[in-house]
Amino acid sequence: MASSKRRSTVTVVLVGAAVLAGGAWAWRRANTVPPVTFRTARIDRGSVEATVTATGAINAVVTVQVGSLVSGTISKLGADFNSAVKEGQVIAQIDATRFKAAVAQADAALKSAEAALVHADVAVREAKIELDRAKPLFDQKVIGGADMDAARSKYDQAVADRASADAQVAQARASLGVAKVDLEHTTITAPISGTVLQRSVDIGQTVAAAMTAPVLFTIAQDLSRMEVHAAVDEADVGKLHEGQDATFTVDAYPGEIFPGKIFQIRSQPTVTQNVVTYDAVLRVENKDGRLRPGMTASVRAVSQRHEGVLRIPNSALRFRPTADLLEASADVPRAGGGAGGSGPGAGGAGGRGGGMRGARGGADGRPGGGGRWAKAYEPAGQKVATVRFKPCIADDEFTEILMGNLHEGDEVVVDAQGGAQGAGAPPTGANGPGGSQRNRGPRFF
Repeated sequence: MASSKRRSTVTVVLVGAAVLAGGAWAWRRANTVPPVTFRTARIDRGSVEATVTATGAINAVVTVQVGSLVSGTISKLGADFNSAVKEGQVIAQIDATRFKAAVAQADAALKSAEAALVHADVAVREAKIELDRAKPLFDQKVIGGADMDAARSKYDQAVADRASADAQVAQARASLGVAKVDLEHTTITAPISGTVLQRSVDIGQTVAAAMTAPVLFTIAQDLSRMEVHAAVDEADVGKLHEGQDATFTVDAYPGEIFPGKIFQIRSQPTVTQNVVTYDAVLRVENKDGRLRPGMTASVRAVSQRHEGVLRIPNSALRFRPTADLLEASADVPRAGGGAGGSGPGAGGAGGRGGGMRGARGGADGRPGGGGRWAKAYEPAGQKVATVRFKPCIADDEFTEILMGNLHEGDEVVVDAQGGAQGAGAPPTGANGPGGSQRNRGPRFF
């Protein structure tokens, strides 16, 4: 009995010891913070170019839609898709039987009107003879005044009938001209030399020319020279000008860059869902014919390019440290500064001092002391120190440093791993789970 009680007591003691040891191990593991490791990038000098990007469609410089002014049935086609045509070449023929009959009818009407005019001329001459005979007889009082008035009226009536017959001849001649023109319009010719992009009819198809002329063909004048019509945002249109060089890419030729030149920036705005864009037209050489109308082009134009400037990688501007990584005195505003002046926060966090560098404004066209400041972070042991600077232009990889406490060769943080988040503590600040300190873009203040 006593032996059984001793065994129970030993078991309880062992279990309690195991629980205490496990709890101590879990507490120690939960409160052990792994060291923070930083991934950094170097401040260097190089070129930075600000660009304007837009998308648009490739089109021929001159595109003509060929239609029909008369209705009828297509009896012949002289061109097809991608056909090269010359100006004046017959590309379609409408059945002309009805139009030939109309010409013959109008011609007959003209001949009838001309015959009526001849008859009217005879009547005028006859009335003139009778009037001339009546005048001396009236003067000799052989005939009375009534006979004289009748002869004069007959002559005047013959003259009027002759004028009417002459008008009928002119009308019949005009009708014949219209019929001939309609007959000529049954033959569709190419108005320009070029390439047929589209054919909208087939042999046997009936075209009806009512209020508008039906489109039969679309012809591009010269596919060796093309245009790109790019929609440029209103915020970027002021950065472009006519004659500026640009490049573009198309999905048909991945990785290949095509050169172009801005030919025109049109002032007519296009508003789509409250977004205002302007049409920038690029002229492009297409000697090899690889570019085709309708292709979507991604346009890129360099608005500014600065060579040999101090620059910081954009990945450093997207870094967002958690609160536990920031030094207590790190985020000290550094306003003011200038050439030869001492910047605020000199000797502050990160051990930086000596003041701000002066702005490179003036002759090179870059801004001076105005504008906003941006933040970057430098490693300081297991913490990061805030460094503020004034940015200038930026591209996809780098931002130019206009002024601030950053120098060539300095290391700035682009990512951090470990620390409190690596030990299982909940994330703080703007970072998501997992301990990564990256975030989504530069901060200005």
